[in-house]
Amino acid sequence: MRARLIRPPALRTGDAERASSWLELLFDLVFVIAVTQVGLALHGNLSAPGFVRLAVLFVPIWWAWVGYTNYADRFDSDDVVFRLLVLAAMLGMSVVAVAIPDTFHHRSQVFAVAYAAVRALLIVLYLRARRHVPAARPLCDATISVFVVGTALWLGSLAVPEPWRFLVWAAALLIEGATPWLARRAMAAVPYHASHLPERYGLFTLIVLGESLAAVVFGVRGGDWRAGSMTTAVLGFGCAAALWWLYFDGVDRAAVGRGLLARNTFIYGHLIVALGLTLFGVGIKEAILASDGGDLPAGGWWALCAGPAMMLVALALVRQAARQPGAGRAPLVESAAAVLLLAVGAIGGHLSPELLTGTVTALLVATVATNLLTAQAEAA
Repeated sequence: MRARLIRPPALRTGDAERASSWLELLFDLVFVIAVTQVGLALHGNLSAPGFVRLAVLFVPIWWAWVGYTNYADRFDSDDVVFRLLVLAAMLGMSVVAVAIPDTFHHRSQVFAVAYAAVRALLIVLYLRARRHVPAARPLCDATISVFVVGTALWLGSLAVPEPWRFLVWAAALLIEGATPWLARRAMAAVPYHASHLPERYGLFTLIVLGESLAAVVFGVRGGDWRAGSMTTAVLGFGCAAALWWLYFDGVDRAAVGRGLLARNTFIYGHLIVALGLTLFGVGIKEAILASDGGDLPAGGWWALCAGPAMMLVALALVRQAARQPGAGRAPLVESAAAVLLLAVGAIGGHLSPELLTGTVTALLVATVATNLLTAQAEAA
């Protein structure tokens, strides 16, 4: 019985295919709520400060998910201790999600304390791994050191008044975000799993893309099923489908195994992908609501255009850094499409919501078609 209840973590070895565990999938559900809350917070403030606030909220949420995902990718652990620690982290992230709407209304202490608790639980997991996995001790030492500093900054920010508190948060994220570079030698001795990690990042991308589809549904409901809102909704669904196609046809699963630059570009590139999809979800909802005679604010049309552009740039960077076999001209095509999307955003105020959404859809569908045709021509 004790062997089943308590089983120390072990280093994952081998290249066998590995799928996400049920606990990992449950863990993801908390982040569905958090991402939804971030999108809702931006809807009420489509301005430059609003977009900055989006980043301040979204980046720590994404980084928390990355921390637990990277740990589970390297260490084989599924005993009672591990499950309880992860479930406690889920509870902490739930508090983070609840705190999001009031974070910039003088209630940021709740966000900071809950987030620090989530980071502290991850430190406990690494301390446990350090004790039981000697081969991973250099990696654990480097990771624990950086995470302790970051967590201390999150707690220390409570002594700093707003808005300076948010600068302390940014410093904590920059320090923690440098871990893959600071611990690069230790990480080389404990490589990522070539099948599990890309699947996990793909699932997080699906979570954020699912929020975009939810924005289409809620936008239609808010538009009372009028012709304009229905047209924009159908076009928005086409955008989401094209973004899905571009991502899952474009990301190379083997990129994480092609060196430090390819691996880190893959990881950080997914932050840009997730931010871009979040912006797109906000933009398409605003466009649907404005389709029947309303005014689409500047933040709405920029979100609709810049969000997909960010994702395309990230995909191009991941392909290029990985020197992906068969990528061909795809990075160039995706980069050119991103420039065109930003150009459309620059004139978005002169276009109706339907025409703007239709133009974005046409550009994304054309990008998908061009990639398919060039890949076929290069393979011939």
